[in-house]
Amino acid sequence: MDFKEASLRERKIYYHEEWKEKDVPGFIVERITEREFAFDHDGNGYNDRYKAFDTVGEFADFLIKNFPYAVCTSVSYYSKPKNREDWKGAELVFDIDAKDLAVKNCECKDGNVCENCLSEAKEIVLNIKDTMTDDLGIKRLFLVYSGRGYHLRVVDKEVLPLERRSEILEYVTGSKRSKDLFLSHGYPAVYRKMFILTFNKMKEKDLPFSKNITNALLSDKEIIISKLETCHADFLDIKGIGDKTKNDLLSHIEQINASLVDGKVTVDVKRILRLPSTLHSKVSMKCVEIKNIDNFDPLKHAVPKFVHERKD
Repeated sequence: MDFKEASLRERKIYYHEEWKEKDVPGFIVERITEREFAFDHDGNGYNDRYKAFDTVGEFADFLIKNFPYAVCTSVSYYSKPKNREDWKGAELVFDIDAKDLAVKNCECKDGNVCENCLSEAKEIVLNIKDTMTDDLGIKRLFLVYSGRGYHLRVVDKEVLPLERRSEILEYVTGSKRSKDLFLSHGYPAVYRKMFILTFNKMKEKDLPFSKNITNALLSDKEIIISKLETCHADFLDIKGIGDKTKNDLLSHIEQINASLVDGKVTVDVKRILRLPSTLHSKVSMKCVEIKNIDNFDPLKHAVPKFVHERKD
């Protein structure tokens, strides 16, 4: 698919003929009066901010009249959203952008996305979702296709008041080792899972070691992964690999895993985030809430009708 920018005419077609009020997610609608809305009207940034709406219908009228380039809402809730005053909590958000993945099995140039890296971004967000539900007991969370990646938006009431969110980010991405780790019991399950996710995709160009060490790691990749899956603490016990290299590899993959998610979005409760149901005009894709992740294919379910009608 050609992810080219939507024209003004195409944006108008989308909001006049395809966009529907019912596609605005319930988790947005239920507290719509407490959110700040922000609009980019021409692709030059969100210069129209601090908007607020009393109803979805009022928002719909604005959208159809202006057919903006991009639409965001605050992840925070406010009593006075136009002034961002009286903060009442914020969603916990994980933003995975396919174009920013440091290790991937495609040849996309920087800033571009394709079907393969979109699939890899989906795998990452599903792993984080499973950790949030299985390990942390989170129940109210929503998956969103952002236009070239995925958002995981957590709205559990226990999470909303949290202001320090970096520890959760480090845990779910497997980007930090515990200082008190008792290694005879192996590494924590989440750490191992995320290590495998990244290491399994690594090629020679992704490893910062000499050719001999890199070849040793890659040739034993299946053994390393098998040991991780069975909780072996010595999963890097490979001939020719010393303690320094082991530690450097762990640190390297932790650094990559930390970049899987845009950490600034997670920790900053004052962020604005693309609104599901609206158009990502830069790539001519819809930002949509995902109801059934197993069947979701962005190239089928998030492509506006006008893209199929293009003649060039």
